Amino acid sequence: MATRLLPKAMAKKFVRVLRPQHPTHQYLKKVFQHIRALLAVEPSRQPKRLPELLTDTELIALYETIWQARPLTPLVMLKLLLFTGIRNAELVRLRLTDVDLQTCQMRIAQGKGRKDRYVLFPTSFRGELAQYMERQQAQGARYLFRVNLDL
Repeated sequence: MATRLLPKAMAKKFVRVLRPQHPTHQYLKKVFQHIRALLAVEPSRQPKRLPELLTDTELIALYETIWQARPLTPLVMLKLLLFTGIRNAELVRLRLTDVDLQTCQMRIAQGKGRKDRYVLFPTSFRGELAQYMERQQAQGARYLFRVNLDL
């Protein structure tokens, strides 16, 4: 079996052959698609694993720990995550103006797939969220949750 050329050396050989063609990205994509087919090379796929979830006991213990410590910000964050199912990245980008307490909904701007959407939260959570938002507004915050850089 012959030894393989280093990828960079092989790339230089391809460049010598392809440069006179003045290839575009799409052209190169098609060329390499045909090369893969002719060589019968299939991409190796990593098996997808399901995320490990907390057990009911662990989730209850986590929630009780946060509830007993009474830090308001993590408690509101946790409730919003549980009530709405929004992603962590979406949660930290929420602005105070994105929350509509009258209709109990939040505007998620540029979420996954760069799409905007609205999510609902329970009316039973409206009062607690309103108090938290008032506290944030009094501190001059624009976002619902500020990042503490002093950690």
